[in-house]
Parts: sequence; C-alpha cells; structure tokens
Amino acid sequence: MKKQLAIIGLSSFTSRILEQLESFNCEILLIDKDPAIIEAYKNRVHQAFIADVLNEKTIGKLIPPDIYAVIVDPGDRIEVSILVTNYLKKLGVKKIFVRAETDEHGEILNLIGAEHVVYPNREAAMRLAPILLSSHLLSYMPISSEMVLAEVQVPPIILGLKLVESGIRDKMNLNVVGLRGKKTGSEYVFVAPDYVFQEGDVLLIAGAEKDVQDFSDATVINNKPGFTSMFNRFFSR
Repeated sequence: MKKQLAIIGLSSFTSRILEQLESFNCEILLIDKDPAIIEAYKNRVHQAFIADVLNEKTIGKLIPPDIYAVIVDPGDRIEVSILVTNYLKKLGVKKIFVRAETDEHGEILNLIGAEHVVYPNREAAMRLAPILLSSHLLSYMPISSEMVLAEVQVPPIILGLKLVESGIRDKMNLNVVGLRGKKTGSEYVFVAPDYVFQEGDVLLIAGAEKDVQDFSDATVINNKPGFTSMFNRFFSR
C-alpha cells in the first residue's frame, strides 16, 4: 500500500519537497487556497483541493486521521501554521512537519504537537557558512547537534596514504561513509581499508562539527616556514 502524504500550503520550500516526493511511490494530497497553484499542480499529485485551512472542519474532511505525514507551510502566516498544526494534532495525525519563521514560532509549534519543526533559512545558512570558510569542503549537512555529514575533497596531507594508515578514524575521529573519484566515477562507493587516496578523490564523512572542519582545513604544506603541519597536529593527540 502506498504511503499517503499531504502538503498544506505550497511555497518555494514545499514545492521542492513535492518535486522530491514525486520520485517515490507515494500518494500526495495538496491543499492550497490559491486556485492558480492547484491548477498548476493538480496533474502532478494524487488529489488537489482549493481550501481555507483556517476552518477546522475543512481539515477534518480533507485529511485522513491515518495519513502517514503532513507538511505544513502557509508562507509567512504564522498564526495559520499554528492553528493548522493544532487541528492536525487533534485529528490524530502522527507525523506533522511544519516550517517555522523564528525560534519563538518553532517553540509554539513544538508545544502544540509538531513532530518536526523545520527552519529552512537557518539550515541553509548552517550548510553554507562552513563551505565558505574551507577550500576543501564541498557540501555540509548537520544531522544533529553532535554530528554532521560532509563531502570533503581529500586534503593533501593524506594523498598517497591508505585509508587504514591515514588516521581518519582513530586520530581524526571521523567515519568514512563513501568515496568518489577518478577510479570510482561519479557515484559514491564503499572504501576498502587498503585504498590509496589520490588527487581528486572526494570523501563522504561523518563526525563532530569541529573534527570535520579540522579535517577539511588540513591543507598546510609541511615545509612552509611559520606553519605547523596539520598532519602532526592530528597525530600528536
């Protein structure tokens, strides 16, 4: 049986979610008050409704209580997202994802039962800032307050070393999830312990934010006067 999901309010954020969901085998129910939006998307979703979601009875009629998940994003109308979240919680919906504008907005949403509160602007900034500061960090995604997932171009300090002798795990406290490069092509593959890192390789790594940033900045040339080898700093821990 296909999972059924609902999107209440189609913004630039939720339209990107819808595009991603289209590639999965699920049923999408779309609700928006704008007839033009419903007209544009009606053939891309399972069901589409023009509706005023401020009416609790409307939510009760359109959203099945056993629906798998609901994503709520009525734009900058904070009061609407709060009311709709409350209606969905009362209806018995288990998974409620809501876009928040501010910390205060998010706190209220959490209090009334939103399972996941999303801050797109904040999360975009969190991903961009580390990339701006590193010449080797290609992408960056916080998983939790304790862990990030990142794509990092292999720094010069480990070129020519095998994974098992690079110290990435035991000295740098990082886990290598996958690798792509000249030998592997554009797709990520698992890395064997005896794989020798080459120029152009990109690692998908997981670990603490500080360790990921240290590793992505490990570009110091050993013989350059006035600098301490980042390699030595890692291995002296």
